[in-house]
Amino acid sequence: MLQKNAASSSRSILQKSDIPYSLSSLFKNPPQRSGSNSKSEKIGTKASLSPFERYVRDQCRFGIIKLNDAIKLFDRSLCSEPMPCTDTFNHLLASVAKLGYYSTVFPMYRKINDVGIQPDLYTLNILIHCCCSLRAVGCGFGVFGGFLKRGFEPDAVTVTTLVKGVWMENGIPDAVQLFDEMTKKGLLGDAKTYGILINGLCKARKTGLAIKLHEKMKGNCKGDVFTYGMIIDALCKDGMTTEALDMFSEMIGAGILPDVVVYSSLMDGLCRFGRLKEALEFFKEMEGRGISADVYTYNSLIHGLSRAGLWKEVTWFLNLMVDRGFSPDAFTFTILIDGLCKEGKVGEAQQILELMRHKGKEPDILTYNTLMNGLCLVGQLEDATKLFESLADRGIKLNVFSYNILINGYCKDQKIDEAFRFFEEMRPKGLKPSTVTYNTLIGALCQSGRVRTAQKLFVEMQTCGQFLKLSTYCVLLDGLCKNGHLEEAMDLFQSIKKTEHKPNIEVFSILLDGMCRAGKLEEAWKQFDEISKNGLEPDTIAYNILINGLCNKGMLSEAVKLLWQMEEKGCLPDSITFNVIIQNLLKENEIHEAIQLLEEMRNRNFSPDEAVTSMLLCLASFDPQWHAALVSLPNALQKGVGSVPVKRRKTG
Repeated sequence: MLQKNAASSSRSILQKSDIPYSLSSLFKNPPQRSGSNSKSEKIGTKASLSPFERYVRDQCRFGIIKLNDAIKLFDRSLCSEPMPCTDTFNHLLASVAKLGYYSTVFPMYRKINDVGIQPDLYTLNILIHCCCSLRAVGCGFGVFGGFLKRGFEPDAVTVTTLVKGVWMENGIPDAVQLFDEMTKKGLLGDAKTYGILINGLCKARKTGLAIKLHEKMKGNCKGDVFTYGMIIDALCKDGMTTEALDMFSEMIGAGILPDVVVYSSLMDGLCRFGRLKEALEFFKEMEGRGISADVYTYNSLIHGLSRAGLWKEVTWFLNLMVDRGFSPDAFTFTILIDGLCKEGKVGEAQQILELMRHKGKEPDILTYNTLMNGLCLVGQLEDATKLFESLADRGIKLNVFSYNILINGYCKDQKIDEAFRFFEEMRPKGLKPSTVTYNTLIGALCQSGRVRTAQKLFVEMQTCGQFLKLSTYCVLLDGLCKNGHLEEAMDLFQSIKKTEHKPNIEVFSILLDGMCRAGKLEEAWKQFDEISKNGLEPDTIAYNILINGLCNKGMLSEAVKLLWQMEEKGCLPDSITFNVIIQNLLKENEIHEAIQLLEEMRNRNFSPDEAVTSMLLCLASFDPQWHAALVSLPNALQKGVGSVPVKRRKTG
């Protein structure tokens, strides 16, 4: 099977490779040299090497050889008597390959073959490596076939090289399939083979498959810090920090010591999800093991701390970073600018930008985009636009993100026509609007009631060859529902079903909301039932929408009933669920039920929202019954109740 696939692949790839002649010419039967010069017999031990051979090997081994020198030494070797052994020629072939001159290796090999030098496994592995590096993995399989004809037993290097070649040319799924086939035939890889596959799977965001392969690896060879590190990093990037910590513990248990890369990945993952205390504990542990932090480590911690607004700690780590000989890079400054902007401290962010320039760190487009976004967040659109327009003068090329930031800023400020001005600039400047660009504009148009223009933009998006993601359908669907175009929304919903997209819980929730807004409770119930029929489970948002719809129709008993039903089905209500029902119970003066739900809220550490709190305080000021009942409620509310004098309703 492997040879059949190899032959087929070889025919298709050979035509486009840089290899100057067919593999059949490489593997013709060479003339046999007799006597001591038979290279299949000569081992080439250090004791048997001539001074010339030792010189060649030293030049190759120390990596100081250049292409011309290698060719000269190769030509001289061919004229030497006695002729050097196979291993010496292998050194020269490998050196030329390491220099990146893969095509040159093949004529060199042919010359060796012509003078009767017998290749060994190392020679053939070099040839396979060159084929794969030229993206001609089919030719590599041709060499592999030559292996088998000569009676060689492929080793782990052979397997690893072919697997890597298939990954580079055909993708990671084919590489994994090849590895499985080779393993079944008894051709085993090593830790490096597994490492290549795990790396490919992690980069393709197939972390689950990477973990399964890692488990399989344990039965054949010992894992190392690199394989564990790749999986830990992938888990952290997928937001699975708890699983990453478990993998870290397994790694320690297996006697494998983490390095700075592993620690940095963990700290970065923990910081991303606000688990700063744990991240700082790992920093201390790393230091305790004598492992020095690098720039990536410091940047991860500084980023996490700045997002949490812990500027004192940020300053401490910046000083530590500098004290230990690391100069903050462009990304460090960008992190600081981002953190300040998100706190609304745009003036301080601009000062950091000036400091950055003063320190000789030239801001890049990421830095400027970060500051532009910060200016838009605080409503300084004019300053953001000036910065945008000044970038061309600085020789900095704007990207799609730059335009998206300003388009989003103007849309949020309800200046949609100005946003369209930037949108229309994009294509003439060679920039293709992204899904985010279209979603922002379609959403803004719908919010301003310009649904027809939004629909035209939706059609234009398809005409321009932009792939429609489910998120774009959701934006338009939401706009149609909120603007009362329910029939058109249902038509769009039907068109989603005809695409490769499967409607998710967000799609159903948007429709539920539209039906409830239109007062069509019966249709909403039917749509709610459709969620389960489509293999989905209603989430808290879906339940809240329907509960709110029931409350608006005065169907409070049904709303309360649905509250308890959602819990029975494993979907936990949130504070919004309780507040919606309580607010409507208070409107209807359903005191007993409202008090019960308020007590339930307290037990779950939920607090009444502003509307409910205001209603409760108002009721408590008029009715002693409420005043007494509310004493048992959350502390914040008790203080409010205590400060409100009870007013007696006038009678008669």
